[in-house]
Amino acid sequence: MSDHDNNLTPVDEKPQSLQSDDKVTSKEFADHDQLNHLHIATRSVVSTEGVIDAAELNQVLDEAAIEAAGQGESNSLYLWGLTFFATIGGLLFGYDTGAISSVLVQVGSDLDSRPLTDGNKEFITAALTVGAIISALCAGVVADKIGRKWTLVICDIMFVIGAIVQAAAHKKYEMVIGRVLLGFGVGAAAQIVPVYIQELAPARARGRLTCLNSIAVTGGQVVAYAIGAGFENVSSGWRWIIALGAFPPIVQVFGIHFFMSESPRYLVKQRREDEAARALARIYPLATPEQINAKVGVLKKHIQVEEAPLRQRIAKVWTDVPTRRAVFLTSSTLAAQQLSGFNSLLYFSNTLFQKAGLRNYTATSLIVSGANFACTFIPLKYIDRVGRRRFLLATMPCVILFLVCTAGIFAKMLQPTNQRLVEGYSYPTSYTSAMLVFMVLYVCSYAIGLGNVPWQQGEFYSTETRMIGTSISTAVNWAGNLVVSSTFLSLMNAITPSGAFGFFAGLTFVFLVLIYFLYPETSLLSLEEVRTTLDGGFNVKKSLKVRKEKIALWKAQREAAHAETSA
Repeated sequence: MSDHDNNLTPVDEKPQSLQSDDKVTSKEFADHDQLNHLHIATRSVVSTEGVIDAAELNQVLDEAAIEAAGQGESNSLYLWGLTFFATIGGLLFGYDTGAISSVLVQVGSDLDSRPLTDGNKEFITAALTVGAIISALCAGVVADKIGRKWTLVICDIMFVIGAIVQAAAHKKYEMVIGRVLLGFGVGAAAQIVPVYIQELAPARARGRLTCLNSIAVTGGQVVAYAIGAGFENVSSGWRWIIALGAFPPIVQVFGIHFFMSESPRYLVKQRREDEAARALARIYPLATPEQINAKVGVLKKHIQVEEAPLRQRIAKVWTDVPTRRAVFLTSSTLAAQQLSGFNSLLYFSNTLFQKAGLRNYTATSLIVSGANFACTFIPLKYIDRVGRRRFLLATMPCVILFLVCTAGIFAKMLQPTNQRLVEGYSYPTSYTSAMLVFMVLYVCSYAIGLGNVPWQQGEFYSTETRMIGTSISTAVNWAGNLVVSSTFLSLMNAITPSGAFGFFAGLTFVFLVLIYFLYPETSLLSLEEVRTTLDGGFNVKKSLKVRKEKIALWKAQREAAHAETSA
């Protein structure tokens, strides 16, 4: 484990212009843009002698201290509303990726007047992923150019067009085109929504609010399976399953136009400080004007240091070592999310259960997706309290264990059919029931850790490189998705179902080792603080120390505020 002594502080780095001296006067500090009010907002950490040492200065620059002073113990109604409308993108992501499982078994001979082969199913499923990879690579640049919320409008347009093209398709190539268009929306939304929420949320609630997007994704999958079950015996019901996905984007466009504000960080970057201040005032309703100005000042100072042309920002992703570490780390965790094999069930559970001889295979798939949805709520409550790293380290061994158990059940169950799933063969109920139980346990373990934590990826980047960096790692995620969606049925035929799930277990183990040694803790750290966890190495131990110091700082602030109120 790399753990260099590299000045990782418990709070934000000092501006470059202040890094040369260990002490500066209050007047010298106040001369920096809009930071003259900062000592008012965080007066509890400023020396009464008018001198601020290095540690105190870092505390003054800590945006989380301002948030604690101006936010209180709960999130504002406006912030909840912003998160709700943003997570409609996650709902669509889940619905459009989950619906295909029901569509593939209901489409029959409606496309080209002939049944779909396993290759056809893989190709149609993978088409969405191809579109998602393309849009994920482009979405960050677009979001930096026109803003986060208007990029979501483009996603909504793609959702609607893609749904209409698919619902009206009568040929396979028309279905593929519709899936690619839908992929453009899904890939961009998968990246933009978590980053938008992370840029809005207070440090202490950032993990929970980002988890709401994961809940929306898994909820969308449950809705897709439920609607699939409802239309199972309806003629051309698969067209209705797809067409219903065109309505939520309209709701999101309405919410964007009438309700959602742009990310304050984006507004500051565009030199629209007044709009940023108004947005922050609604997000932090208990904050004083001085505290809002202080918050804008901190953001402005960081963004002024970071601001650079697009070409330079793209180059920095590869030339700046901490940013390169961030790309590696976030790409690895998002690849682990896919290569653990979960989407093999998301896309092909109906096909798998149908071949295994389960009578109501759509309802059975709904049990799996329902377990995924229910367990996604666990991180919502505890991810900031327990931490991202601990969630991964606690759940990934369980993912491996239940994948191995699933592989073992398949090996035993398929002995009479030479380790192949043969549709129409009557497999023992005891084996199919055990298979379902282990799959549900596997999905629950996945939902708590790998299904949630990797989407906290935006935390590791500066405002300058956040959209470009997350574009790369999101594209890696979709590339892993493409591998799974385009090969799973063929993989089962090549190395047997038991071998396929065992293979996923082995890959998950490799990623578990990587996360143990390299993944730092980021919960409770501000976005600007998280950047320092990759300075000079993957500072796992120091990140844990920083988190403890932040908790101690916040406790001291609460006690001081309580004592002041009592006095």
